[in-house]
Amino acid sequence: MECKQQTATAVAAVRQSALAGLLFSIVMVLLIVDGTLASTEAEIISTQDEIITYINHTAKLSCIIQNKNRHHITWSRITFINETQKITNLLFVDLLKYTPSSQYHLTHMIERDNREYWNLEIRNVHLSDQGYYSCVLTAIKPISKIFHVKVLENTRNPLLALRSTSDAYTNNLQRRSKEEIFSSLSLFSSSILTIFLMNIILIII
Repeated sequence: MECKQQTATAVAAVRQSALAGLLFSIVMVLLIVDGTLASTEAEIISTQDEIITYINHTAKLSCIIQNKNRHHITWSRITFINETQKITNLLFVDLLKYTPSSQYHLTHMIERDNREYWNLEIRNVHLSDQGYYSCVLTAIKPISKIFHVKVLENTRNPLLALRSTSDAYTNNLQRRSKEEIFSSLSLFSSSILTIFLMNIILIII
């Protein structure tokens, strides 16, 4: 009797995995077809690979997209079975949530240089949340970025935990500040040059 129950449980798990994989494949095909009209080449420019966080903290995974256009973004959790097999659990397609878990949240921010931030938040982190997560930019040749979340048990240094989970956000703010400073300096230099040329013209006249 016990063997039959174990067999039934294993069969149910295999079916669930197969259905999840089929759903992911169908969604990816539809999104790729919809995104083929994008004219400018899109890319993922995130540099973050590993996120270190602590139990009950929030892990923030930042997927930065340049020239997204009409392409779509998917977030998934990846479970590697072996070198050739993996299970993909779809979490989000753009802002549409595909998981019932209340832990996962997605924030979206657009900058003026056609750069977009699709940030996955895993709130109230548990040890079971440790693993791999994937951000995929759908296209004829999909582009993916794999993030590894490492969960630590002890919060001996809460400041380290806070810093490690918010590095991407801080770096993004610093990058934006630098770009705004350079833009302001360029505008200021242009204004000075314009005034200088006008004065020369007035002197000549």
